[in-house]
Amino acid sequence: MSILLVLTAGQSDVQIVEGSVRRELNRDRCASLHDEIEQHAGGWRLVDSPVRKADSIENLPSGDLVLCAPKLDAVLRHLAERAILPTMALVLETRRDAGAERHDPRFAGAILEARLREKGVVRVHRHAYLEGAERLENPKSPQDAVIRREVVSRLEQAVRECIGAAPPERIVVATTGGLPVVANLVEEIVRLHAPTTTSVDLLEVADGARANPPTADHAVPRSSTPDPLVSYQARRRALELVEKGSLLGAWAVAQPLHDDEVERKWTQVMEWLARFASSLPMPSTCDIPVLTHPRMAIRAALRVELALRAGDIPRAIHATVAFFEAALWDGLGEHIERHPEESRQFKVRPSPDADLVRNGSDEDRKRPFKRVEAAGETDWYRIYDDATCANRLAKRYLKRDALTNLGLAVSGKVRDLRNDVAHNEPTPALMDDARRRMVESSLWSSDDAFLAQPLVRSVLCELGEQHTEHLVHDLLAAIRVRLLAPRM
Repeated sequence: MSILLVLTAGQSDVQIVEGSVRRELNRDRCASLHDEIEQHAGGWRLVDSPVRKADSIENLPSGDLVLCAPKLDAVLRHLAERAILPTMALVLETRRDAGAERHDPRFAGAILEARLREKGVVRVHRHAYLEGAERLENPKSPQDAVIRREVVSRLEQAVRECIGAAPPERIVVATTGGLPVVANLVEEIVRLHAPTTTSVDLLEVADGARANPPTADHAVPRSSTPDPLVSYQARRRALELVEKGSLLGAWAVAQPLHDDEVERKWTQVMEWLARFASSLPMPSTCDIPVLTHPRMAIRAALRVELALRAGDIPRAIHATVAFFEAALWDGLGEHIERHPEESRQFKVRPSPDADLVRNGSDEDRKRPFKRVEAAGETDWYRIYDDATCANRLAKRYLKRDALTNLGLAVSGKVRDLRNDVAHNEPTPALMDDARRRMVESSLWSSDDAFLAQPLVRSVLCELGEQHTEHLVHDLLAAIRVRLLAPRM
């Protein structure tokens, strides 16, 4: 298996070994001491990191120079215990001049590379994202106030090239050194560029010298518990998307937190909304009544309203025609009984008038019922709900004026629009024309509302549903309560 190890080099990644203890380099002399290590006449050698740790040093010891890389050793030890050996590594470092930045661990990348090669990692790539007298940020530019865009580009280029050259099957990210803001950014860059089939593991290293008694530094997987900041950001963004009608987008924001037991209290609501938007079966645990409303027309009308909020004209067109079909079958549902074995056959009460039943004549295409089985006193019918038959069902069998008017409104050009968006490319010109037609047909308002339209409200009133214009408002209010609940 190809495994990429991504590291960031920092001040404590390289330490001096004296006898049985290790010592960090003095922060204020870090860059100068790294220069001295690089130029040391007798060279230097690496050893396993001692457990004990003493105070930092301001000057290099005389004689042989012995170094250790405790954080890297901890990472490699953690991987070795799990039979994982990196096949390549990317070391992100800084190489700023000592005179410009005295804190810079400017030779750490080279030392980490040497340690990696000693441990069997042959392919090691080093990339400096800061050099010379460069600064990480530029306060004078809002876009560069945290990290200069040029630095971000360098980091991304290094990650992209390393992953692109030989896509790994697994990536281990141990951004334990260097500037925290860079470490966080590198993690996200790696996640973005990692192939979808590649697993990404995050490691952090605890300083064992602080334990009592002291232990070796040890690497542990990054905790999967979401940071409270991430939770609030995700909930805010999800709520914004829901209010704009983008239910699938809200679920995409929530999904990365869905495995957390605490966060699932609200992410499951986003999952319900996504399933509702996609017309998928709703789990029995869903306790938002409107999402599981027994009236298909209510659910269909909600989908139209939300699609219009999202500016998704093709989906809104589909859903508008589906609303009529749903309202029709809601009405028929009060008069039919489905066959226990044949799903397309129904017992109808009261029986349809003879002129609504097909009899083999040329007029049959206008007749919505076809008798398919007679057993004793029970007749079973197949019901046709194409445009012509649907309107006759609404007018002649159900005798519902509002539903009939809705059927007329979605006939002809509106049904053609559904076919256009289903089978043709929904160009901007086509969608502009479609929106105009829907407004002219009184199906949508001029400000892209659906539930408040008199034609729609009348149909739902015939089904016994009152105050339907508040459905979306009430749904959003319920969701807002869930997302603003205290995070426990």
